[in-house]
Amino acid sequence: MLVSHANSTLNCPTPTANAKVLNQPLEQANTQVKSADQTTSLSANASVQLQQDTVTLSATALSLSANSTSTTDINTPSTKPELPHNGDKATAYVEYRKAKMQYQIYSDMANIATGSGNSVSPTTAYYLSNNDQARAATVDAKSQQQQVSAMQTYAETTQAINNS
Repeated sequence: MLVSHANSTLNCPTPTANAKVLNQPLEQANTQVKSADQTTSLSANASVQLQQDTVTLSATALSLSANSTSTTDINTPSTKPELPHNGDKATAYVEYRKAKMQYQIYSDMANIATGSGNSVSPTTAYYLSNNDQARAATVDAKSQQQQVSAMQTYAETTQAINNS
């Protein structure tokens, strides 16, 4: 597709001729503004010429646009593709992954409740972020563990003080 611009150097043989063409509307506007009465509006007396852009299309582009097909003409398959064996293996794999993630959540929750683990998996973190009751139970378990730890530390320090 060939696109040409009205003010490009392809259409103007010399830069000075182009400059003269551009200065003509300015000179005309300046003379009209100078000669206008001070009480009249400047916009009513000033003449403005709009610059027009031109686009040139090649014959190939015109023939392609005339022969173009719409997106509805494209043949789409009438049936939905199916998994082999009706997706039995895929369904079994999805069930396996669900069970594995559920086991991970239960394992992490048991570790939180007993205080044996300090970290959780991303699966458990997602589960806790979307389940208010589980999140509340986890916070309660952690706060109880912290209280027990604080009481143990207090008992150890007071015993050390009493023995000395």
